[in-house]
Amino acid sequence: MNKNVRKRIALSPVSTESNAFCNLFTQAVEQAGMQPVPYQWGLRDLSGTDAVIFHWPDRFLRPDDPYTTAQQLWRLLLLRKTHGLKLVWVAHNVAPHDGADSRSVLRSMFLGALDGIIYLSQRSRDLVRERYDVPRHVIEQLTVHGSYPGSSTPFLPPEPGMPVSIASVGLVRPYKNLEELVEAARALDPAKVDVRIAGKRHDAGYAAELESMAGPGGAIRFDLRDTLLSEAEMEAAIDAAHGVVLPYRNILNSGSAIHALSRGRPVLVPALGSMPELAQLVGEDWVRLYDGALSAPTLADFAAHIRRLPASAKPNLSPLSWDRVKRDLDEFFEQLFAQRR
Repeated sequence: MNKNVRKRIALSPVSTESNAFCNLFTQAVEQAGMQPVPYQWGLRDLSGTDAVIFHWPDRFLRPDDPYTTAQQLWRLLLLRKTHGLKLVWVAHNVAPHDGADSRSVLRSMFLGALDGIIYLSQRSRDLVRERYDVPRHVIEQLTVHGSYPGSSTPFLPPEPGMPVSIASVGLVRPYKNLEELVEAARALDPAKVDVRIAGKRHDAGYAAELESMAGPGGAIRFDLRDTLLSEAEMEAAIDAAHGVVLPYRNILNSGSAIHALSRGRPVLVPALGSMPELAQLVGEDWVRLYDGALSAPTLADFAAHIRRLPASAKPNLSPLSWDRVKRDLDEFFEQLFAQRR
């Protein structure tokens, strides 16, 4: 690949106010010598790009509007053939959240048209290959989910006699299994543990059900909105807590877990997907794993662990550096654009 020629890479999304990872990934793409541009699916816009990178290609993996999806896919396939456009998937998830599996023709066509897949963990690669028949021609690149800018609010354990504050922050959706968190927290003494659920009501009925389950008083507090939390609001909610719990029903990678770690807060997560791999990279003091359903004793144990952490403690996030991601992207793009199909 000619290093003096900057390839135009259309990213979907190129940036977003609600997920700093996309912005950081776009910066890494640029540092790898590429020219990032927003993804637009018109023929004229796409004809001027060399590759498209999809972070969450839900429209193709589980089409809910087959006609529009077919239109978009037709444009991509046409430009692949006429202009050598490369198609790349960053495999955050094996499949879209909150829905049944879809074995549509459009999904098969999209997967068959991929030129590259970027995995954010070794487990991601294993699970994607278990679920899908990845074509032999696909360039596969293993990297990591880079960390986020750190917190200016150092970790401080609660003062003696004060409750441990545990937060769950983000979209309030069924796949996040928050009802299990509410059920577990109901059995806790609010003088010892305080659990706060903050985020957008992505599913209003589900959010109402959670509030009804919690009832008045108790260890659970809600800060639910009808709009997305801004990046600053998410960070403020994390910084205000001593630890973060993410009781997902299914999980592969978790930007939320890495976001909390980046702000110096330990996380409690199920031993699913890439979470054991993350615990190995960062350390079990910071990534606490549990098996099976989240229970009150598990939450209480996490709170006790938080009390034992020293003030100003920080996880070692050097294995999740963006320098590593940039080097991996360098290697990936070299192979991607050298490939002839």
